Amino acid sequence: MSRREQTGNRYELITCSLQGHVLVGTDAETVTDDDAFAVRLGSGGRWYRCLRCDVWVPGEHPASPTREKVPTRDEIEVPARGPVLRDKYVLRLIALDRATHVVVLGTLAILLFVFGRHHAVLQRDYTHIMDDLSGGDPGTIQVRGILAHLKFVFAYSPSHIYELGIVVTAYAALEATEMVGLWFAKRWAEYLTFIATLVFVPLEVYDLIERVTVFRVLAFVINVAIVLYLLLAKRLFGLRGGHKAEDERRRTMSGWGAVDRVTPAAGSPG
Repeated sequence: MSRREQTGNRYELITCSLQGHVLVGTDAETVTDDDAFAVRLGSGGRWYRCLRCDVWVPGEHPASPTREKVPTRDEIEVPARGPVLRDKYVLRLIALDRATHVVVLGTLAILLFVFGRHHAVLQRDYTHIMDDLSGGDPGTIQVRGILAHLKFVFAYSPSHIYELGIVVTAYAALEATEMVGLWFAKRWAEYLTFIATLVFVPLEVYDLIERVTVFRVLAFVINVAIVLYLLLAKRLFGLRGGHKAEDERRRTMSGWGAVDRVTPAAGSPG
């Protein structure tokens, strides 16, 4: 067996190691030749085939069967496998990226609303702190870090800070919507994420022109990768056959056709 054949179902193996195998017929009284795609009789018992990773698991006749026959194909939902399962992992990885954005933006929005509500008190305390640090003469020290940035924040009125908080909250809600949609592999979420990510790419290019940092480069690379993946691999906007081709790929690579292509001939599984 080639290395490619050994690692070709790595996503299936990872999923089964986390969620368990997808076996059918373990509660069936009888097994027939028509059930060979999922269950086969062997020496000393039965062999059950995982419909996700194609591993054959040895088992015994059920002590207390709950059904007479193995479920038919029409009764079985084939789990995601192949490229479709890989796409699920990628989309959920993007969803986790969006979850990080939601946490950061949500925290920032809360801070903005709190800051706007207590603007006068915080400004007074800030002035006292600066006076204490400078000995009564603010111009005698050069403040850096968060204290220096707060000076610019206080230049805005509470109403402007509230407005900024609303904008940040709306953006956090957008990211949360993307996150949920991508986690459940919704087609509309792919379009929403593509557009929302693409809009900010020019701004990231501008930031890189102004100043190159590891964080900015990393953010730019991640967002460009997301845009290209969604556009090419997920066939958005009719590219590479569009939605119709994507649906056909899902049926071919994750349906009974995919199962039948790797079903061993009659005999002992293995």
